[in-house]
Amino acid sequence: MLRQLCLLLLFSNCTLLANAQAVKWQDALQMDPASVNSLDCSGLKWDSLPAALFKFVWLDSLDLSNNKLTFLPDEMQVFTTLKHLKIGKNKLDHFPLVLCQLPSLAYLSLERNELRILPDQMSSLTQLQTLDLYGNAIEQFGEGIFLLPDLRVLNIEGVMYGTIFAKQLLARLPQTKVLIDPPCKCLD
Repeated sequence: MLRQLCLLLLFSNCTLLANAQAVKWQDALQMDPASVNSLDCSGLKWDSLPAALFKFVWLDSLDLSNNKLTFLPDEMQVFTTLKHLKIGKNKLDHFPLVLCQLPSLAYLSLERNELRILPDQMSSLTQLQTLDLYGNAIEQFGEGIFLLPDLRVLNIEGVMYGTIFAKQLLARLPQTKVLIDPPCKCLD
C-alpha cells in the first residue's frame, strides 16, 4: 500500500497523460488513427505487435502492459510523439533498443519483465523523466542511464544489487528520486 502511494505521488505528472481518454484497442480499430492520442492495448495476450498498431503514429500514450511480448519491432520508431509508454508485465529479457529512437519519451515503465542489461544507448532518451524498472533481474547498468539529463524518478525496487553499487548509483544520480530496496551485502 505504501509503495503504491509513493509511486502514485511520484508519477502523478505522467498520470494525467496516461489516463487522458485512453481508447481500448478494439474501439481504436473502428476510429481514424489520427484521432487517437492515448491507446490501451494492455492484457491482450499479444506475443507480437499487430501491424495495425503502427497506423496510430500520433500517439502520446501507449499501454502495452500485461501481454506476452518478448521483443519490440523496429516499426516502433514511428511513434515519434510518444511521451508515455507502459510495457510492464511482459517477457522482455533485454532492453528494446528501438525505444532509444523515441525522442519524446518522458515516462517508461518496464516493470516486471526479465531485463538483465541496460544499454549505453539509453542516453539518447533525453526527455525521459520517469523510468520504472521494478522487479527486473538487472545485472548490469550501462552508462546511458547516468547520462539522462531529465531523469527525475528511477524505480529499481525488487532489483538485487550490493551496497557499493547502491552508493555509487545514488551519488551519480543526485537529481533523481531513486526508489530502491535495501542493498544486499552478499553481492559486494
